[in-house]
Amino acid sequence: MNKPIDISTRETANFLASHLSPSAELLEVGAGHGHVAIDLARRGYRVLGLESSQEIVVQSRQHGAPVVLTTWPQFSGTAVDAIAFTRSLHHIGPLDKAVGKARELVRPAGTLLVEDFAFDEVNKETIDWFRAMLGSRFAPTLPDEGAGEFVADLLGASDPLDAWREHHDHEVHTIAAMTRAIRASFAVSETRSAPYLYRYAVPLLPETQEAAAFVQDVLREETRLGERGEIVLIGRRLVASPYQPQRE
Repeated sequence: MNKPIDISTRETANFLASHLSPSAELLEVGAGHGHVAIDLARRGYRVLGLESSQEIVVQSRQHGAPVVLTTWPQFSGTAVDAIAFTRSLHHIGPLDKAVGKARELVRPAGTLLVEDFAFDEVNKETIDWFRAMLGSRFAPTLPDEGAGEFVADLLGASDPLDAWREHHDHEVHTIAAMTRAIRASFAVSETRSAPYLYRYAVPLLPETQEAAAFVQDVLREETRLGERGEIVLIGRRLVASPYQPQRE
């Protein structure tokens, strides 16, 4: 049976796997409960998830996730084929040290993979669509109490765009800042927009097939409208490789 988390996990794991060689060794920075790490391990990759919350690490290990307790860039390890920041880089500072650590640990022929979001590019049309989707009659009942603070504020706001900015403008790196830091140590070969808003619904929903179907519908609609230019796809996926030393 599919659950809501399976939808977002598959989207991230597919992105990472599409840029990894078979059995590649990977560090996932910001592994959370280890869903992506488990998915990739099942595909044959040698993956280690890094997470800074002890409570989350304990929970992740209970269902077999290869996740360890550590912080970035303080993590100490050996060289790997790839490093992935899965919606974590926007929280890590200072950026130059966070990306510099990745440059130290990724092998010369390796890959840096970043999945994040451009929170500052959201417009009114995008937020209005997302709020309507969350409150639509097609959605499973969202909890009145215990809901994520951001989603609760968004649904109740007289100005949803202000509510968005209030929750995202503090201590979160912009995609422009992240890209500049990456380009200082890596050659970026690919930057793509991707759906992202559907992810906010995942932790609020029950672990049922109906809820998973709702998340899939939101993802599908976000993709369709984004490709038509009717809303902004705020997700960003970057692929980069280490700069190679100049030969004399």
